[in-house]
Amino acid sequence: MVRTWLESPGDTRTMRGRIDHAASGRRRYFANFGDLCDFIAGTQTFAPPAEAAETGEDSESVDAPETVPD
Repeated sequence: MVRTWLESPGDTRTMRGRIDHAASGRRRYFANFGDLCDFIAGTQTFAPPAEAAETGEDSESVDAPETVPD
């Protein structure tokens, strides 16, 4: 879960945020999207299938059955 908000101290507006990782219960506050991305990258618990990684295929693709025209 990601929550962002704007803070307006003085004449500046600053984006702030918090991310909660549901699976581990970890929470992190951030002030820029780089920190958000670093947290997400550090919590990934999956890797693409070895076959897709070796062939360079998209790990999201699914093989569809072949169809034969009538």
